[in-house]
Amino acid sequence: MRGGGHMPIGDFNNINSSGVLLSSSGFTQLRLEPDRKSMHTGPGNHWVDVYKFLEPFGKVIVGGRLGVVGIPGFVTGGGISFFGWQYGWTSNNLKSFTGVLANGEVVTATPNNTFADLFWALRGGGNSFMLVTDIEMITYDAPVVTLGITSHGTQDNDTNIAEKYTDVLMDFALDGMQEDQKASIIPIINTGNTKPFSGALSYTTYRFYDGNNTYPAALRNFTTELPVISDTFAPKTMYGWSEETAPSFTLTHGLRNRFYIIPTLIDRSTFQIVNETYFDMIFDVFADFEVWFTGLSPIPVSKQFVSASTGSNGHGLPDGDPMGAAVENYFWIEFAITYSNNEAYESIVTKLLEDVHDEVMRKLEAQGKLDMVSKFLYLNDADKGQDVWSGYPKENVRKLQEIRSKYDPERVFTDLMPGGWKVADYDV
Repeated sequence: MRGGGHMPIGDFNNINSSGVLLSSSGFTQLRLEPDRKSMHTGPGNHWVDVYKFLEPFGKVIVGGRLGVVGIPGFVTGGGISFFGWQYGWTSNNLKSFTGVLANGEVVTATPNNTFADLFWALRGGGNSFMLVTDIEMITYDAPVVTLGITSHGTQDNDTNIAEKYTDVLMDFALDGMQEDQKASIIPIINTGNTKPFSGALSYTTYRFYDGNNTYPAALRNFTTELPVISDTFAPKTMYGWSEETAPSFTLTHGLRNRFYIIPTLIDRSTFQIVNETYFDMIFDVFADFEVWFTGLSPIPVSKQFVSASTGSNGHGLPDGDPMGAAVENYFWIEFAITYSNNEAYESIVTKLLEDVHDEVMRKLEAQGKLDMVSKFLYLNDADKGQDVWSGYPKENVRKLQEIRSKYDPERVFTDLMPGGWKVADYDV
């Protein structure tokens, strides 16, 4: 079963399956409830479709940061949104799931009906429970946001940019996002074999503010303390943003993609070890790849984000979710790699990611900083070989396994739909 098809891991969209592919592309319903406090979306939509639908009403949902991303896998994996620092996970801002159980029964799961356990499991427990055909999401007023991409250039423009960028990133993580939950960022350090190839690292920040504010204090240092080569930060709608960024994703069509995540607590030297190790190790490995580009993105996640996710959020949701992330301030450091569509490169990239992880852990251990590494792995940014379930509380994993057995005793969504992280197979 395939939703939006965003997850880049081999087999996770059941691409190599020998069975029948069920696509949700026809489930594109969009409906606003009469009170306009919630809306329904089908799993065949992408976030751009939802934002376009809601724009005339001045409403948004806690959805994906990029409009090209699909919906069902994003939601059942938790989901990080620009609005998350106010409202928590996307999965914490839902009212119901409707879908088909393994026995063919169509049910609607809410936090208060007889399928409340199923509703809980779908809020971060992955795709082992049912085929989702409709999601009801809570809406919020946001007729305009201020959002854009700020390019800071490379070491070629400013030889001290690495240190300066780390300074500003740490300021935002320790102060800015703590003081103003309407602000969020996607920081990206990237490189690739573009011509002419220089090996320089490029520094970019996606800056977001919920409201019409072109100079919010929390985001100010990204333009006052860093070079600005270009900047699209301006008032717009989430639909406008989705349309603005869509063309850049055509560059990855026909190429292979991988994600990998190393989650840490917010600590300057820990981040620097991860960052420097990754970029020290990649160039020799990618030397013979026809096409490659990669980015490292240290997403700062605040205690407020996690607290909003663990509480009921005022919408009648049960406290807690399957993920059970500890209430801390984090850098969820994601590596994203795009490269030539060559099967032979898969094992090379896998080994690189494993080697980077091992070298980072070795360096952190040598400095007495292993306790800076978080056990929780955000499912939607993890690689296939990463042990996602070990980062969930054991009691939550057992509960997920019990719920899966209750609704799918024949393991239909485990064995016949093998893509994704399957909680049934994890040994608690």
